[in-house]
Parts: sequence; C-alpha cells; structure tokens
Amino acid sequence: MTTQRNTPVQGDPQRRRWPAHGLRRKNSRRLTHVLTALALTAVAAVLAPTAASAHPATQHRTLSNDCVLGTHTQTFYSYDQWSKGDARLCASLLGRADGTYTLQATFIGDFYYYWGAAWYSEDKCIFGCHLSGAFYLQRPSGPEDIGPIGTTLQGRHGTATYTFEGLTSGHYRLRAGVTKEGGYWRNQGQADSSRIGINTLKIDFDIP
Repeated sequence: MTTQRNTPVQGDPQRRRWPAHGLRRKNSRRLTHVLTALALTAVAAVLAPTAASAHPATQHRTLSNDCVLGTHTQTFYSYDQWSKGDARLCASLLGRADGTYTLQATFIGDFYYYWGAAWYSEDKCIFGCHLSGAFYLQRPSGPEDIGPIGTTLQGRHGTATYTFEGLTSGHYRLRAGVTKEGGYWRNQGQADSSRIGINTLKIDFDIP
C-alpha cells in the first residue's frame, strides 16, 4: 500500500499552524513582554532626572556682550609713542537659579606700531607677543577679587576673559590692568618701544 503525501501547491505554500495550546502560550509570552517593557519605561521615567534638576535653570541677563555698555575704546601708547593699542573692557552677567550671579569679564585689544609716517598693524606679532595682568572686581564689601590675565597675541589682536562667581545685590566696579609685550619694535631690539601699559579701563554697575 502506497502512502500518499500531500504536496504543496505552487503559489499556495503550506502554512505552519500553531496548535491551540501553543498559540495561547505564545500570546501569553507576548503579553508578558509588553507589560515588562511598560513597567521598565515607567520606572525609568520616575528615576530619570528632569531637565531642571540636571541643568539648573538660568536666566541670561546681559550687561554687555558687545561693549555697548562696557567702556568705550581707549587708546594707549608705549612710553615713546612708537606703539599703541586700542583696548576696551566688557562684562556680562549670568543669573543662576539660586539667586546669585556670575560675571564674565572680557578684555579686547588691537595693537599697532609706528614707522615712517604711518601706523601699521602688528600682524606679525608672534614671537614674545603676549598680554599679562589681571581683572579686579570690587564687591559691595570686602577686598577686591583678582582674576589673572595671561594670553598670547594672535597677530595684532588679543582677548582675555575671566569669570567671577557668587555675585549678589549691590554696587560693583570691574577694572583691568594689562601690559602688552612684544611686537615690531621688540623685534628690532627695542623692547620698551613695544611695551604698552593699560590700566584705566573700568565698569561700574549695580545688581538690584
């Protein structure tokens, strides 16, 4: 007696059918996985820090980030006026969630040398060209806070910044004392003709 096998018809392949009890187990496992995923998502939402706790809310209050309310540009010279610098001082406040403020002080300077009958940019001010000095913050009470300045000039341009923390209500004075070294005349063996002292930049402001 020949056993006849069912041959799948082309275009209508046989499908594997799950037994009824196996289908129930499969659905049960799927439901378990879904419930587990939902539970883990809920726990993660509870444990994850909120944006406010991960990054304390801050409100940026600008005194000056483009020097409009900082000092106007002032020009300073070497002792013999063979070098000069156009410099200014800027300040900006960042209010923090705890009610205090952070002050960012910025010094900006552009430097030139005199030769013949004209001023030229210190574009090749590379070797030995740097700024040194400090920012000074006078708080409503107590001694001045000091923030050091030390940076290398990039051609004629120099910038230095420092951040003071923990400011509260009251009157403040920010000032900068800076010395520029190096440049064309130093390269010619006359270092004093390249040295410029900058010490009259200041900003007065109040925090309510």
